[in-house]
Amino acid sequence: MISLGLGLLMSADGCGDSGRESGDAGDSQGWVTNTPTTLTTASAGTVATQGDSEAGTASQGMTMTPTTTMSAPTEGQSTDAIKFDLGTVDVGVDPCDGNGGTVDFSYLWVANTDQGSISKVNTETLVEEARYYSEASQAGGASPSRTSVNIDGHHVVVSNRGTGWVTKVAASSADCPDSNGNGVIDTSQDKDDLRPWGSDECVLWSTQVNAPFSPGSGPRATAWGPGEYNPQTCKYENQKVWIGWLKGPGQAVMGRLDGQTGALEAQVDLPGWPLTVDAANGYAPYGAAIDPQGYVWTTPVDSRLAYRIDPVTLEVKAWTSPNNDSHYGMTIDGKGRVWFANWQGHGGVSMFDPMTESWALVPGSEGNVLRGIAADPNGNVWIAANYGGVNGCGLLQVSGDTLTVVTFHTFPMCNIPVGVSIDFEDKVWMVDFDGWTYKIDPVTYEKTLVPIANQHYTYSDMTGAGLVNAIAPG
Repeated sequence: MISLGLGLLMSADGCGDSGRESGDAGDSQGWVTNTPTTLTTASAGTVATQGDSEAGTASQGMTMTPTTTMSAPTEGQSTDAIKFDLGTVDVGVDPCDGNGGTVDFSYLWVANTDQGSISKVNTETLVEEARYYSEASQAGGASPSRTSVNIDGHHVVVSNRGTGWVTKVAASSADCPDSNGNGVIDTSQDKDDLRPWGSDECVLWSTQVNAPFSPGSGPRATAWGPGEYNPQTCKYENQKVWIGWLKGPGQAVMGRLDGQTGALEAQVDLPGWPLTVDAANGYAPYGAAIDPQGYVWTTPVDSRLAYRIDPVTLEVKAWTSPNNDSHYGMTIDGKGRVWFANWQGHGGVSMFDPMTESWALVPGSEGNVLRGIAADPNGNVWIAANYGGVNGCGLLQVSGDTLTVVTFHTFPMCNIPVGVSIDFEDKVWMVDFDGWTYKIDPVTYEKTLVPIANQHYTYSDMTGAGLVNAIAPG
């Protein structure tokens, strides 16, 4: 268990909708299927001149006005409800009795890409406690990939690249509704208990954000926003989910979903999106993460670009690395810096500091084939590396404080490590595509192999600790 000492500051009129999550008292709703929502698109925004600069100096960004908005703040409503500052909340008598912001990050959520399911792995016992289908087809064609856990650890969403569906699952039966009224929560009990779609009461909703028209067009970038911490209810409320996909060839968008209902509230066009990998269509936004100010970040694969979305105004700004970047995985640390794993180009680790608008390349990290990346709360950045690079297959450790390489970790069994995540005890998890994951102690470097059946193309914040480390470091 982790107890967050920091709350999210809100004005009195900025609390927003404080509706309960599924499974709270009084909520008897079962899982929901949300069909695609038709959004009204405004005229395209203008794009300012975009420029490169020398390494380590400020680069000129490009600013774009939002092209689609469904839910702007009403008159008198505080924008702090979504974009926020961090601080302690002084409420006099503590209604939470010292337990405000308590979260539980005991699970690693791994996408079983060839099966169309996700696994819930206890990071302490190393046991796969449950397995769920990721959408209605119950097949590998769904191609689930990115998983993201919310700030209180109670819920995960998984994006299915092959079919365009995004699905939410509860981590605990306490957050699941008794939809059939039989007095028990009918849900998966172990790794072999994979229940038919619609029968598992911990699968809460599923929303189709697009109908994929090319291999790269389905939803990829996936990230929970933190919502606002309410010291009266001792809960994070009004949480949002951000998902990236293509609505047409070269037309990338980031959509905002209501975290409780799965309803698609807004979508934001990302002008100037490059046609990487697939020259005819391009690829959907590849990774996503939230910074300490609540901004949403994303990047195209195999590019030098970083996009930032204001979650309130939906304004978009983008920067281009002056280096030969080729972005793959991305993460954000507690200082608000955006980190990129580069799989081609220089094949190293790059970082963008929004405060100075400057880019940096970690010397000595070049020449690798890098995939997933995660930042821990102790100043380290961890990056999965594949065969084909100078270091081969393993895990690269970089110091975020000194921008230097700490070491390269090798493993007795290593094939295609893809995703990296940090758990609530600061342990590092590296997921290999070919059916296993490793738990790594960041101090002793002890490595524990944890088999998980099937193939795993998993990225993003698989534990939720990444969001906490960015929003409330330390």
